[in-house]
Amino acid sequence: MFKQTTATIISSILIATVMTGIVSFFVTAINSGEFPPNIYEWVRAWMLAWAIGTPGVLMLSPLFKNVGIAFSDDPRDN
Repeated sequence: MFKQTTATIISSILIATVMTGIVSFFVTAINSGEFPPNIYEWVRAWMLAWAIGTPGVLMLSPLFKNVGIAFSDDPRDN
């Protein structure tokens, strides 16, 4: 049920990297009042967000994949 393929792991890491990077960019910009934010502050926030977000994405991606398949009516998903 919770089988992770290499593609699932790679896509999970990529989505976590992009997602945390974009969110931390805007949160750092809002908190500092500068746009674009200071690169040092943004990278520091991004690394913390990535360290927290990536394990969560890796652990929950098989669950969300199965939930998506359960609600899908595409015959290729069976």
